[in-house]
Amino acid sequence: MNDKIVIRNATLDDLDVIATLWKEFMDFHKVRDSHFTRSSDGHANFADFVRKHISSEDSSVLVAESDSNVVAYCLATVANTPPVFEDTQYGTIFDLAVTESCRRQGIGERMFAVVRDWFKQKEIRRVEIRVSLSNETSTNFWRKMGFEPYLETVVKEI
Repeated sequence: MNDKIVIRNATLDDLDVIATLWKEFMDFHKVRDSHFTRSSDGHANFADFVRKHISSEDSSVLVAESDSNVVAYCLATVANTPPVFEDTQYGTIFDLAVTESCRRQGIGERMFAVVRDWFKQKEIRRVEIRVSLSNETSTNFWRKMGFEPYLETVVKEI
């Protein structure tokens, strides 16, 4: 594990590098499933999406730095179910992306530990993540973090 990694809350100054990491993340997925082909302005739209979450008390946007360079980000939020369940809030992690050259160094695990603690402080007891089954890297990572299949999303191109 790389002890020189610093995990901190993202700021608006991090938006450009987060958008760049998002492009790498989407391109990684696209190789496995063409559905993830990003639009030409997708990174700008994603930066706007992240901007809203940075300023929200119900979201956590983290970055990991190595030698003052951002090498990973994580975007998590508190979500609500319809008011038909006893437990109406849950956590969701939209993305946890580590640049290719820094993978398998424990950065993702450390980021998840920080966001898990943030969820606990928010009294969130359940975290749900959508994982592309065609992405064996993320599927294996989240199972290593203790996540189990829960719902299955089925899709049909028409």
